[in-house]
Amino acid sequence: MNKKIKLLTTFTLIGFLFFSLNVYAGSKPPAPKGFRIYPTLQIVSPTSVGIMWATYNADKGVVTVSAANGMNPSIAPAISTYSTIHKIIVKGLKSNTRYYVQVKADGQTSNVGTFVTAPPKGSRVPIRFVVYGDTRTGHWAENLADSVGIAKYGDDDDHLAVCQSIMNQAPNFIIHVGDYAFSGVDMDKIYGFFNVERDLLSNVPLLPTYGNHEFKGGHNQENTYFSSYFIPVPVANGSFAWYSYDYANVHIITLNAGEGVFATDNFDLIKPGSPQYSFLEADLKKASTDPDIDHIFVSMHNPLYSVANFGDNKTLQNALEPLFRQYGVKAVFTGHEHDYQHTERYGIHHVLTGGGGSPILDLPWKGDQNDTEATLVKYDTILNYMLVDVNGHTLDCSTYKVQGNGSSASSVFERFNL
Repeated sequence: MNKKIKLLTTFTLIGFLFFSLNVYAGSKPPAPKGFRIYPTLQIVSPTSVGIMWATYNADKGVVTVSAANGMNPSIAPAISTYSTIHKIIVKGLKSNTRYYVQVKADGQTSNVGTFVTAPPKGSRVPIRFVVYGDTRTGHWAENLADSVGIAKYGDDDDHLAVCQSIMNQAPNFIIHVGDYAFSGVDMDKIYGFFNVERDLLSNVPLLPTYGNHEFKGGHNQENTYFSSYFIPVPVANGSFAWYSYDYANVHIITLNAGEGVFATDNFDLIKPGSPQYSFLEADLKKASTDPDIDHIFVSMHNPLYSVANFGDNKTLQNALEPLFRQYGVKAVFTGHEHDYQHTERYGIHHVLTGGGGSPILDLPWKGDQNDTEATLVKYDTILNYMLVDVNGHTLDCSTYKVQGNGSSASSVFERFNL
């Protein structure tokens, strides 16, 4: 080959490569497909389970449920409507039975998840559930505090560590006491929450509670976008944001304090005379005389008692405590403060499990018994969740401290009986 042919061949190859690179660089990447939010289990009953997922593109999804790990034989598949947000309730299941579930949508097939349906109402078989909350990431002030050493945690790897430790407990269901993400109207934050919780929520049904950060970062009342992704309790009294739920011999009432942040806020959404208060009073009265119910719990975001930043909440005490005392509430599960607090008053245990991954401030004035009218039983600034084992009339509670910073290593921080 002479020099002219070699030179022409070389320039031809260079030109072809240059053209190919330009075409590639100018082309758009393929549009994403599949799950934007992985299948999430919610609100399990003796005969049904709720499943939510979101896809990048509108599509019909197919849910397959089977009592066999290999997914064969399976129950007749359930098909969701054509949408990007999918909510479906699979019915016709047997009580207290392990099932396996898989979802196909928008060109993707999920891993196989598993769950156990609830026992019949009134059953005294052993059950266990977990309470946790405040899984949001930090805002600028908390991030600044972290940089100067007076705050800790607040990253996704802390949140993930708590989720992984909870999974190791194999609970029947979980109660989240609110503040899932920094803002309930920021879709990136919402997607972030479901992404971190992906493995946990595809295997353990969720009972949601609204926190103040579900409403535009906690300081402005708006419809939270989270309502698009939560499934209300089937045939529930109350509204979407507050409801009651039975699991075996346990009755759980979930309340919504709205965007209230400080103890001095008005909390009109939950005061006497409000629809929510009327629901609460009627529901407690009914549950307290139900022979199938041995234990009544309340889940809400804002605490009645606190030895940390926000202090005791007289408004909530005056509005709610008389009903709790009259109708035999055993424990109130809350969050809002980013720490762990166990207080007791009038025979009611108040367990604040606000250590799900949010930033925790180490401040010298926190944890003082003199700052609350309740009796302070236990307090610490730790990542945490509480495991509740129910065995008939017996309740054993174990609070776990999680290491965080990417490690799900955990140990028992407190044990007590109710």
